[in-house]
Amino acid sequence: MTTTELPHWSSRPYSDADRDAVLALFTEPDFFFRTGDPDTRPEWEILELLDEDTHVLLADGEVVGLYAVESEANNACHYSMQLRLRASAPLRWWRAAFEELVRANRWRREVVRLALRIDEFDDRGLAFARAAGLREEGTLAAVTVHDGSRYGSVSFARIWEPTS
Repeated sequence: MTTTELPHWSSRPYSDADRDAVLALFTEPDFFFRTGDPDTRPEWEILELLDEDTHVLLADGEVVGLYAVESEANNACHYSMQLRLRASAPLRWWRAAFEELVRANRWRREVVRLALRIDEFDDRGLAFARAAGLREEGTLAAVTVHDGSRYGSVSFARIWEPTS
């Protein structure tokens, strides 16, 4: 693959077969998938972050990240997404993976609102959300502790018109 090509994306639900590759992702100090301090978590805590909604994201068959899409507030058309790619993944990969995930989720069900919450200290996550053109909806202050300080969570969303 050249530096301008995008990988072929695929995903699968997390399973024990992915355990080593997924644990390696959490050794990166900014792999903020459901935690503000990934590289300080013991293995058992990391495994508790991986539930039935967690999917492994693959680029050309190689594990490069995790994502989860969950129903939000029991509303059938409102969802939230957690998305994290490894540190070596360029911003264009984040955007491409996100667009593929949006297409796949909208294929399976009606999505009116898709929300992402990204902590204020997460520079890569914030850069992705802004580059992807997501609507910035505001910041809930002081909800996450990272490196001994409190940070807010920035809410982003993409909204579509209901089908009927």
